[in-house]
Amino acid sequence: MFYSIQHPGLLTIPPPNGGTPAFGPDQGWFENTWRADSGCGPVSASLIMAYLAFTQPHLRPLYIPESLTRPDWLIHMNTLFEFVTPGRMGVNKLPIYTDGVLSYAASRGVSLIPQAFDVPGVLLGKRKPSQELADFVAAGLASDTPIGLLVLSRGKESRLQHWHWITITSAEINGTDIQAHASDEGAEISFDLQLWYTTTHLSGGLAYFAVSDHN
Repeated sequence: MFYSIQHPGLLTIPPPNGGTPAFGPDQGWFENTWRADSGCGPVSASLIMAYLAFTQPHLRPLYIPESLTRPDWLIHMNTLFEFVTPGRMGVNKLPIYTDGVLSYAASRGVSLIPQAFDVPGVLLGKRKPSQELADFVAAGLASDTPIGLLVLSRGKESRLQHWHWITITSAEINGTDIQAHASDEGAEISFDLQLWYTTTHLSGGLAYFAVSDHN
């Protein structure tokens, strides 16, 4: 079954001087070298916040600029960097990501509820395919929210990068099989999420954000 966010067109970002549009924001847009090198976590968070802001009117405060043009995306990315802030090892744990997003949302007067799927590290052996992972991805996309994915080791899925955050926007799910599509540095990539899950030996995880009734 195919699951997707309902308005993927919101992630089409034209370049300032023509050319190929981006699919979601790109950490390479940061003008600061450290931010460009380490900013995949805050960029993923910025995508989710922007999408919620423009698909649910009462969440519009989650995106401060006026438009979804690239210059305004950069302002938004820099703002999220102050909340989802990489350390020396980057944003290498789910709570750094989720706590940062919740703090940002609270600063904008919005209450969110984090939904997280933790993937612990396995030094020896191989994980079995996870139905819970498939159900988590289906639930997030069915609720019309992108899903942040933390990959510390790509395992046998060569289309992923090590030590990196990307943002899942759609997936074909059949049983435990998950063929996912994501925004990664301004491009759309496709990959086998279950292959990553069963072969990665380091920790990682997924997260999306539900809307609190208190908003």
